[in-house]
Amino acid sequence: MYLEKIIIKNISAIKKLEFTASFTEDGSPKPIVIVGENGSGKTTLLSNIIDSFYEISSNLFSNVAKMENTSRKFYKINGVPNLSFGENKGFVFIKYKSKNIEELIEYIDYINCNTDDIKEFCSLNLEAKSSKKTTYFNKDYIEILRQEWHTQAHYYQPANRYEEPFWKNPNFDDSFKETKKYINKYNKELEIITSLEKNYSYILDIVLDGLLYKSNKDSLLWNEINKILQEIKQDKALTFGIGPRHSNNRIGIYKDKKLFLNNINQLSLGELTLLNLFVNIIRHTDLSNETMDKFEGIVVIDEIDVHLHSDLQSKVLPSLIKLFPKIQFIITTHSPLFVLGMQREFEDDGFDLLEMPSGIRISAERFSEFQKAYDTFRQTETFEKDIDNRIKSIQKPTIFVEGKTDVKYIKKAIEIFNRNDLDKKIEIEQIGFEDENGAKNSNDKALFNAEKFLEANQKFLNNKVLILHDPENKVQERWIGEKLRINKMPFFEENFLNKGIENLFSKETIDKIKKEKPQYIDFTESYIIKIRGKEKTIPDKHSVNKDEKVNLCNWICENGTEEDFENFKVILEIIDEFLEKKD
Repeated sequence: MYLEKIIIKNISAIKKLEFTASFTEDGSPKPIVIVGENGSGKTTLLSNIIDSFYEISSNLFSNVAKMENTSRKFYKINGVPNLSFGENKGFVFIKYKSKNIEELIEYIDYINCNTDDIKEFCSLNLEAKSSKKTTYFNKDYIEILRQEWHTQAHYYQPANRYEEPFWKNPNFDDSFKETKKYINKYNKELEIITSLEKNYSYILDIVLDGLLYKSNKDSLLWNEINKILQEIKQDKALTFGIGPRHSNNRIGIYKDKKLFLNNINQLSLGELTLLNLFVNIIRHTDLSNETMDKFEGIVVIDEIDVHLHSDLQSKVLPSLIKLFPKIQFIITTHSPLFVLGMQREFEDDGFDLLEMPSGIRISAERFSEFQKAYDTFRQTETFEKDIDNRIKSIQKPTIFVEGKTDVKYIKKAIEIFNRNDLDKKIEIEQIGFEDENGAKNSNDKALFNAEKFLEANQKFLNNKVLILHDPENKVQERWIGEKLRINKMPFFEENFLNKGIENLFSKETIDKIKKEKPQYIDFTESYIIKIRGKEKTIPDKHSVNKDEKVNLCNWICENGTEEDFENFKVILEIIDEFLEKKD
């Protein structure tokens, strides 16, 4: 069974949504990825899909949402509180299709509606004012669909996998006892809050059966479960196996037939999360006797990126989804990394990306927004790793400044004023790093980010660190703990240049540069403008040409005098004060 169409009108945050699922030429369902801000209706959409699972399966199996005292216990509460603000009627309509029966399977949850409101797309006749209704199946169809549900996967995993969703009826009991697999009983979960215990037992059964019986089915399942493990760990040499008899956990992980991990709990939280998410599919399709590329059904997962670090989101998770081409994944996410990973794995037309609350497909062009977010994340991640490595290797007090010209100017001031003692006591480094394309993360924002990072990781500071901002930045000068100092260079209002460390050069020095190297300094003469009839004089403006910043630094460091670097004495005083503080 696959979802074919969903229409929602005036329910919660969703005013109007109409979506038709996409399928490949061979009939395989394309994954559906749902994005949107908090409160945009993502969970509302998923809750109605799982509610339809309960309502449809209750027509097939005697132990699902049974009637009690002639009053049905619904999974999701129905009624006016679900309506959008200011509306007096609304509905959720979902249509499914099965390859084994010709008739479409319909579900509707409606409030204050009648048949005329839905007749354009729904064949059901509405009787009560507000209720739920599904397609009535004849006896032959019931037997076919029961077999389908026994062999396929139809379940939901909420974001709060160990907590009940807020919209769930508190009186609803979703537990099923372990029973024999009678045809009219359903012995699998429709909602999976936690599955580690069941999956542990299931994997153990597969391992033992594989050792004892060597059947084709057991070999298939064994291979499929190992594929999931190998994909998660990105290592084709790993397999599950039986751990030592006296170990706390019998399921071990082996590499080239040697014990690699004593038990599966030694996987990271993200790896264990993925293992359970995808072993659930194998467990639920166990009776199909098929390989994972032929497993069928619908798997609904809210906030699939929960507990997963960046590589698991962007690389591993999409590749795991691709292992199950016949499973219709309906997934919500907040992660641009996951969306970009899906694009790389499936290409633009290989999956549906829906934006809530409208439910419209996002075109390929919209991926540029995710790319920007991803690039920013990667840049920040690289920057933090760089800072982390540098602070751990610091051998003496270190000063971080914005760029490499700042480093050169300060070192020249140390030389010109005969303060070689400082050269032996400190390191001066630009923030960020450089590659073949130039400086990365070398700006005032990077200094502020470094400040936050170092404040959060003070225990790793082997020596004192001074973060020295440019003159124009607004900075609260202070000590953070015993080893982190925040300072800024003084700002000289009377000087020509008002940005960067070059503000410390006097008017006389800049005039000299303009005369000797005019290409280094851009200059705009003062002019008069009229605003609302009043004249206003815009003063002269000097700035360093952005393409000549390094050349200017090189020239003045070669030709500058003590008079040119006079204002840099204040920086040397800041360094002295920094060094005087005892740890």
